Amino acid sequence: MKSTLIVSALVSLAALASSTPLLRQQQQQQQQHRRQAPSDRRIWQPDMYYIYPQDATLAKASVTGLHIEAFTNLSQIEQVAVFRGIPAGATNCVSGWSQANKTDRVFIVKGDSGLTRMRPLSGFPAPGEPVSYASIQPFDTAGETEQFGADFTLWDDEQYQQWDHTNGPVDCAEEIYIKVAIRDPLVKASVYMEQDTANGLWIDYQLE
Repeated sequence: MKSTLIVSALVSLAALASSTPLLRQQQQQQQQHRRQAPSDRRIWQPDMYYIYPQDATLAKASVTGLHIEAFTNLSQIEQVAVFRGIPAGATNCVSGWSQANKTDRVFIVKGDSGLTRMRPLSGFPAPGEPVSYASIQPFDTAGETEQFGADFTLWDDEQYQQWDHTNGPVDCAEEIYIKVAIRDPLVKASVYMEQDTANGLWIDYQLE
């Protein structure tokens, strides 16, 4: 009888543990960030343009790295990722990002959160025109249902090796423009990642 009661108690404790919010959250995150098969139809290494909400007309040449920051309760450094070379007949376009093994990446997340907001832009300044926070405003028209985000929080830790992450679907086009920023500007945070063909943002697509 005593052993039966002990077994019953252990079963009850196990059931209780499996129902805790923390464990459920971990299970959901594991499912959300499950490994994905690499795609041959993937566009890597977008051109990255800095835009500065607090200095709206400041424009700089494109860079290769992902770098966004929020501090003093404001979004300070945002970027626009420009993906080029997508075939005209592409369908089922998906935004995502990847990280290589710890020894093959430069990836740093600082602050309380690495959660981002990503907004597809309807267009982009013409060649030769400056790319700034002000100049992209006419194209920043996405509704709430069209935006998505990547959560970089803790993924720079050494325990996490190569992994692919999905952000969300985007409308296919030969060029895709995505504005990237820290989701909550009241949270002091920064994300930096050098991008290559194993690290950084990408667009997957299908061809019929």
